[in-house]
Amino acid sequence: MCSGLSIIIPAYNMEKWLPVALESCLDQSDPDIEVIVVNDGSPDSCGEIAEYYAAQDSRVQAIHQENKGVGPSREAGQGLATKKYIHFLDADDLLTRHAVRDMVGLAEKDGVDLVCGNAVLFSDINMNTRRYFPHKAASGLRFAKSPSHWKSKVAWRWVMNTDFIRKHDFKHLPYKVGQDVLFMYQALTKVDRFSQCGSQFYYFRQDHKSVNMTLDTMFNHQFPHFVNAKQILMDAAMPGPLVKYLNENFFRDVKNIMPSLHGDNAHWRRQLIKSGFEIFEGLDPALFKEKIPEGAFVQEAAEPLFLAFIAGDEEKVNTELDRWVGGSGRKKNVEKNKGLHAIRRRIKSAFRPTSIKVRHRLRELEKRAADRRG
Repeated sequence: MCSGLSIIIPAYNMEKWLPVALESCLDQSDPDIEVIVVNDGSPDSCGEIAEYYAAQDSRVQAIHQENKGVGPSREAGQGLATKKYIHFLDADDLLTRHAVRDMVGLAEKDGVDLVCGNAVLFSDINMNTRRYFPHKAASGLRFAKSPSHWKSKVAWRWVMNTDFIRKHDFKHLPYKVGQDVLFMYQALTKVDRFSQCGSQFYYFRQDHKSVNMTLDTMFNHQFPHFVNAKQILMDAAMPGPLVKYLNENFFRDVKNIMPSLHGDNAHWRRQLIKSGFEIFEGLDPALFKEKIPEGAFVQEAAEPLFLAFIAGDEEKVNTELDRWVGGSGRKKNVEKNKGLHAIRRRIKSAFRPTSIKVRHRLRELEKRAADRRG
């Protein structure tokens, strides 16, 4: 395996943003990269854009497949990688200029298979920015003993050793949601230690990221992925990250979906109960009550529901679910890009140093893309 970084970019309906993502790769201060664009049967011009860049720069490779989803697309690119390290870049995001230098440099310096980097989320609409669960530079970290990193399990935040991935045959499961979390849980439960890069290397474009969480998506992708998460983490004897994940994500999903599970959708409630029993099957009740693992916590409102699922008590589960039928626990949607919210955010972003830095990088790459394509 040679040196450098393979950057895998799955692309589906991303023609508006893909050129900037590619420019951010080709504009690295450390040019030892290859970029593998996986055109996932995209109906727009992603395939043509990838081919154009491949003709322009030998470091870019374009591959095409029928639409399979982001997980299989990442796996296809991963299988073709020839560099020592791999990174998964979303086609609508971008890298800072020194991303490769900083992330790969730290992996080489510390001799680790995984490096986590810091990211900035930004809005295309008002250029408002926020740091995404930032961490200070650190070395010799272990996942089970690093609760602050239990939220840092999205694949795009990491650089990984290619041989390490292939040795353990980590899979990208074909879920529409949660597939990158499961991939990273596989890696983080196998790695001996990892490092944290203190610099920001990734700019995440957040405006259009939300998944259309239909009932089909929730029950055929979201809830099943919790079962896989349980399997991975409990097989590794790491209950702490699992308790935290179920508390923050599964319980949130229950509260959000319950107002919809009535009338013609009542059968989905039965499916929810079935899914919950599968997710919590075999778990020790003490993990959610007397012996909550260090670094994890359980909301008071979630505890009775979790314990009822563990006990297989359908009557108690229904009693707990009834508490959320009216939507009292559902997170309220605030329209942040209209009215006073939008004005306030635009003013803040005009003076915030991070927003200025992201805006400068974005405009620079947009100009490079425009100049390249005439």
